[in-house]
Amino acid sequence: MANRPIYFVRLKLKPELADEFNTWYEHDYLDTLRPIAPLFVNIYRYARGEDANKVYLTIYEIKDEASVDEALAVFDRDDRQEHRKLWQEWENKAITEIEAGIFHQIYAK
Repeated sequence: MANRPIYFVRLKLKPELADEFNTWYEHDYLDTLRPIAPLFVNIYRYARGEDANKVYLTIYEIKDEASVDEALAVFDRDDRQEHRKLWQEWENKAITEIEAGIFHQIYAK
């Protein structure tokens, strides 16, 4: 099994904006990110709960430990600045909680 770190984004949304945000995030944000981010070998989204307690989790599986910084740099590329601006707008209007970070694999069997 490959030792692949993950970058995660866990968030909660205002329920009345969740559908609109998720459509934007999956189709405009992630679908345009995938072709330019080859170091993300997989991107997964999960959800649990309901309404204001619904938690969303996006996991970006990174190729290997040596690629973490390069993989994350894709978010700051010049051609992604419009997406960054839109992300910040969504953070201000729809996201009520957010946490992000890197997890490094410590066990696999």
